[in-house]
Amino acid sequence: MRLFVFFILIFLCFDFSFSQNEKNINGDIFLFQGNTAYSKGNFQQAEELYRKGLLLPSDHKSQGYFNLANSLYNQKKYDLAENEYINSLNLLDENNNFAKSKIYYNIANLYLEQKKYDKAIDYYIKALSLNPLDSDAQYNLNYAWKMMQQSKKNNNKENNDQNKNDQNQSDNDKQDQQDEQNKQNQQQNNNENKQQNQDNKQNKKSMNKEEIERLLKSMQQKELQTQQQLRDTLNYSKSKSSIEKDW
Repeated sequence: MRLFVFFILIFLCFDFSFSQNEKNINGDIFLFQGNTAYSKGNFQQAEELYRKGLLLPSDHKSQGYFNLANSLYNQKKYDLAENEYINSLNLLDENNNFAKSKIYYNIANLYLEQKKYDKAIDYYIKALSLNPLDSDAQYNLNYAWKMMQQSKKNNNKENNDQNKNDQNQSDNDKQDQQDEQNKQNQQQNNNENKQQNQDNKQNKKSMNKEEIERLLKSMQQKELQTQQQLRDTLNYSKSKSSIEKDW
């Protein structure tokens, strides 16, 4: 897959051939063993061997740091890998543009793997400025650019959707508040109507009582009138009877 092609074996993971009398053979032996472990996919073992080799004298420390960075990259230790790429870059000859372009290329791939497209684009451009014919860097640069545009489009869509959801939530909240207010108003109206009905019922009871009292008074008054009429009648009859007797 061209997206994540590295020039590890071409540029850095080469065989070290040294005589037993070479001054820096101790460090280089560990670097060579690290390359062997790396080629077998044993990236953690390769990391350990590279670190041992880099602690010892060696004329190939830049390559050692680069291969160490690659072993860290394959373990997804991206921050550590970037630091080792920079160490490798700092030890390179100033005019070794080819090696520098490969370091920039791998750093760009590191950022691409993390979906940090803007930084990946910057490093692909650095790599191409030193090696314009690097077809893999050109391909990955175009890919990173497209992915960055897609990411921005998705983010804008997510923001719009979030704003729409927030607005809908706000509208729902307002509607819920209005419904709650209407419910409270309805409850208040029901309470008022209930109180009014109770008052009316009480008033009705009071009026009935007053009517009864008036009726009783009226009946008593009529009774008194009837009794008075009866007495008057009796008195009149008595008086008449007495007069007739005298005659």
